[in-house]
Amino acid sequence: MTQKLVIAVCTAQRPKMLQACLESLDRLTEPDAMEMAIVVVENDAEPHFTGTAATALKERLSLPVFFHHEPRKGIPFARNRALEAALEHAPDWIALIDDDERAEPDWIEKLLSACKAHGAEVGNGPVRRIYEQPAPHWWKSQLLKPRPTGSVITEAPTNNVLLSARIVAKDGLGLRFDERLTFGSEDIDFFRRTHAAGAKMIWVDDAFVEEDIPASRVTTGRLLSRMHMAATSGAFNIVLREGRLKAALHFIPKSLRRMTFGLLATVAGFVIKPFFRKRGEKLYYYGLIRLMKGSGNLRGLLGRAHNYYDVIDGH
Repeated sequence: MTQKLVIAVCTAQRPKMLQACLESLDRLTEPDAMEMAIVVVENDAEPHFTGTAATALKERLSLPVFFHHEPRKGIPFARNRALEAALEHAPDWIALIDDDERAEPDWIEKLLSACKAHGAEVGNGPVRRIYEQPAPHWWKSQLLKPRPTGSVITEAPTNNVLLSARIVAKDGLGLRFDERLTFGSEDIDFFRRTHAAGAKMIWVDDAFVEEDIPASRVTTGRLLSRMHMAATSGAFNIVLREGRLKAALHFIPKSLRRMTFGLLATVAGFVIKPFFRKRGEKLYYYGLIRLMKGSGNLRGLLGRAHNYYDVIDGH
C-alpha cells in the first residue's frame, strides 16, 4: 500500500538557500511505495514566494511544492504552520529540514528504513556543517559523537528529522511546538514531550544533511550571542515545564558559578594574552562564554526574550 510523506521547510528571507534546499529534496531517492510532497512556510510579514516567483520555482522541480505564509514572527509559529500544512495532505510521515540545508539523495530513504527496522516513530540524523570561513580558534564546535543507528534518544532538533504523522495528528498525540518559546529550544522541548508521550525516538547515523554556515554566523559577537540565547531558552524551558521556583533552585547557583569562574577566566586570559596570545585568547573567550551562559540562565528565569533569531544569516 502506498504511503504519503511530506517534507516541511520553514524559511525567512533566504531565497538562494531555500532554492538550493528544494533542489536537493528534488534529487531524493524516492522510497518504494511512497508518495512525496514538499510544503514551504514563509515566516515573514509579507510573503515573497507568490505569483510568478512561486510558479517559476515549482516548474523547476518534479516533486509537488506547496507554499504557505505565516505572518507571526517566530520559529514555533512557523513550525506549527508547517505541521498544519503537512497534515492537509493526510501524510503517514512528516520530515523536517532547515532552509539552509541540503539533503543527501538517500536522506529520506535512510531515515525511513531505520525507523521501520527499529519500530521507531522518530528518526534524527547528523548535520555536516560547511563553513564559509573557519570559526575562531577558540571556538569549540558542538559536534555530536557518532553512535550506532537505532540508539534510543530522548530529544532532537528539527534540522534533520522524520516523524510519524501520529505524533501531530488530531486523532493521535496532537503535539505542537510551544509558541511561548519564540527565542529558541522549541524543537528540543517538542521532542522531549514526544518522548515523554511514549513515542520511540532513534538516532540514524548515516542520514546526512549539509548545512551552510555563513561567515556572519562565526563572528565573535554572533557566537557569544548564540551561547547567551541557548542558555536563556534552556532556563525558560525549565520554568515552563517545572515552575519558576524549581528552575530558580537549579539555575541560580549554576549561574553564579558560571559567572564567577567566567569572570576569573576572562581576567586571567586578558592578563596572559600579551605573552601567550593563543592560550590567552582561548582562556579569555572561555570566560566570556561562561559569562554568557550564566547571564543567559538568569535572563531565562525572568522570562525575558532573546533577539538572536531577529538577525538572519545567509541569503
